[in-house]
Amino acid sequence: MKSKLSVALIGILLFSQCSVDRSIAPKVDYEQARIEFLKELVPHITGTWNMRKIQIKRQNSTYHAELKLKNDTILTNFATLTLTLASGQPDPGSSRYEGNIQYGTKKYPIKLDLIAGSWLYNQKGEGSKGYFLIEYNYPPGTSHIIEKEEKYLEQIGLISENFSLETTSGPMIWKGLNRGIEQIDFIKK
Repeated sequence: MKSKLSVALIGILLFSQCSVDRSIAPKVDYEQARIEFLKELVPHITGTWNMRKIQIKRQNSTYHAELKLKNDTILTNFATLTLTLASGQPDPGSSRYEGNIQYGTKKYPIKLDLIAGSWLYNQKGEGSKGYFLIEYNYPPGTSHIIEKEEKYLEQIGLISENFSLETTSGPMIWKGLNRGIEQIDFIKK
């Protein structure tokens, strides 16, 4: 019995002396990685994009009821989106973009603040590349009459909606997170 106890104590003593060398594991500065990623993303996001295909999933919502939307819908060559990096970035951990959506013959000013997505924090690099809310960008303190086209862009879930950015090169893909738009496929002009 004493020999088993002695062996066990010697084993515990030996193993307790071993330690993991934590200096071998790479240390990642996620704040810096996020800032660098957002800088590298600017050329991909900026420019003029054709909204080639919008997939709308019919929901039981007031907006879809007002539109008399009864089925899932696909809209093709719907509008044109133009984005530039805004001057005076509010936070180094996000990127503000401004631009417009041309729907038919009318242009509407928009803005979005892109933040890095979950892919940055996992080992496999999987997940959405970024997240943002797209909103109208009229100057503060101004008022205007809301046109039916403006309201329509909100009703289908394009404006005042959260999206995830799924691609960082080639065609741009957005996935809607809340109100009916499942996916928007863009082609750069």
